[in-house]
Amino acid sequence: MALWKRAGKYYVKLTAPDGTLIRRSTGTTDRLKALEFHDKLKAELWDLARLKQKPKRTWDEAALRWLKEKAHKKSYRDDVSRIRWFTRHLRGKTLDQVSRDMIDRLISRHFARKSDRTKDLYVALIRAIFRKAMREWEWIAHVPAFKTYARSGRVRVRFLTHDQAAELMGRLPEHQREVVLFALSTGLRQGNILHLRWDQVDMTRRIVTIGYGETKNGEALGVPLNEAALGVLRRQKGKHPVHVFTFRGKRLANANTRTWRGALKACGIEDFRWHDLRHTWATWLRQNDVPTWVLQELGGWKSESMVRRYAHMSVKHLQPYADQLILPGTDPLINPVTDTKKSNCPEKLESPGHKNGHSESRPRLKLVAGLDVNS
Repeated sequence: MALWKRAGKYYVKLTAPDGTLIRRSTGTTDRLKALEFHDKLKAELWDLARLKQKPKRTWDEAALRWLKEKAHKKSYRDDVSRIRWFTRHLRGKTLDQVSRDMIDRLISRHFARKSDRTKDLYVALIRAIFRKAMREWEWIAHVPAFKTYARSGRVRVRFLTHDQAAELMGRLPEHQREVVLFALSTGLRQGNILHLRWDQVDMTRRIVTIGYGETKNGEALGVPLNEAALGVLRRQKGKHPVHVFTFRGKRLANANTRTWRGALKACGIEDFRWHDLRHTWATWLRQNDVPTWVLQELGGWKSESMVRRYAHMSVKHLQPYADQLILPGTDPLINPVTDTKKSNCPEKLESPGHKNGHSESRPRLKLVAGLDVNS
């Protein structure tokens, strides 16, 4: 039996019949009561083992195991911060005591002024922990239906016009202007740009290679370079032996600076984040009729659904189908205004041969892929 004191309270550590190591607070500063808690907990674990029931696990145990298993995550620091916040409210509670209403009250009260997106990030984490506790750890039988705050189906796509982008870059210092121009030319995320090294650049083949584990989805990505991107790289050449984007001899650590935000404000550009430069790049490509499957490869998105947010930016491929619609009483090519006062049905148009005594009707014009086949 292990019994120790921390911050005035006793804690116990024991091994369950299934071999699981249990650490738990006794909630008391009295050693005799702590010993009594230990004996009672051990007896409960043996009873559960004989009855083949799952022991009740606490939030603290789930949070600790999650952090151990997810230490490789790129968003690990965010997980630590959010778990620390949840632990302030859920410490010592068993997982079956945590309900949808409890989490909803906590988030609604403490994040009343936060966006729905921020609330959903916290909910997504606790939902993921509970799912893992059910599906992999087999600690619980079901997951509470935690509330989602943002309206489903609403995707934020914020982008700049070409004039706005030009004005914004004109207000930025040179080292930041080059980074923004490179982002608009390649669609790379801020982290990939700021950490870009010369050994990832092949200017002869006009490509930048982002290796495995360096992208958001963990997959390698080859990014073709257009003339604007190559121009940025040529101007950066020789400034640093390792890193591409630097400031005063050191790697540029952050692009979302006070100067960046000041330039946005001076241009009257509101509700715009640095990551929205990637949205701008994707939007401009779609507006120039780049297919979504090409855009998906260029941007390194795993799922087509991530690219569908830009689909409405170009409908040129749908135009031939819209042209196939023929309205009653109209010519599909010239759309004359017909007189409908005499009859609800349009009058029959006379063919050029009608005046010569012929009764054949006028041949109907058809459209094939938007082209006049009679021309």
